[in-house]
Amino acid sequence: MPEFVYDIPTARLAIWFVILALAAVAVGLFVIKPVLRLLLGTGPEFNASIYYVTSGFSLFYGLLLGLLTVAAYQNSERVKESILSEATSLGSLYAQLNVYPEPFRSDVKWNIRDYTLYTIYKEWPAHMEGEILSGGYARAEAIRRKLTEFVPQSVADQIVHTEVISSFQDFADARQRRLAGVVTAIPKVLWQAVLIGGAISVLLMTILRIRILQHLVLGSITALFLGVILFVITTLDRPLRGEAALQPDPFKML
Repeated sequence: MPEFVYDIPTARLAIWFVILALAAVAVGLFVIKPVLRLLLGTGPEFNASIYYVTSGFSLFYGLLLGLLTVAAYQNSERVKESILSEATSLGSLYAQLNVYPEPFRSDVKWNIRDYTLYTIYKEWPAHMEGEILSGGYARAEAIRRKLTEFVPQSVADQIVHTEVISSFQDFADARQRRLAGVVTAIPKVLWQAVLIGGAISVLLMTILRIRILQHLVLGSITALFLGVILFVITTLDRPLRGEAALQPDPFKML
């Protein structure tokens, strides 16, 4: 999908999808259908032929939409899991620092608080615009450098410090997965297939020989559902993009 689509408010985007789907049916019924009837004719077997073609096409197109919906939902869930994992690892790291001496403990905790606030109030709005800021990396690197400065004085300190470094690595891994979610998207070639398939679906639906009022009602119902499905896939396609993006609730709780 074009980037500007994700800048449209969610409610307005849903309305636009429905309007475009209904408009496609109207164009098909009142513009394309008369032309195709002149070119193809309207013999007694016309509807039966269209039903035969539509049944096979609908099977494959429905399967494509179903798989894309599931894939988009799974992408969203993976990014949500990485957000929770990052916040959880950061919280664990913060709690483990209580065994360190001052002023080292307070310095690292201050860095963690700074990173958390920056993620909520700076990085997240940038993610919703499709951007990744460098400030988050700088703050995570500051935490890492501070941890490497500590020199354990005993075996117990060494064990604790090893656990802390492990927690930081878990945090860094989850952070990288979260950043990958900013650019996670369904490939453009699949979107092209979906849109072309939607156009063909509307075309096959509108060239049937049915009374115009029935045709308009049935076609509008089918187009309405198609528009809703495309809207759902679009909103799930970019988990951290736009108004419907995942929110930093785990970080706010932290």
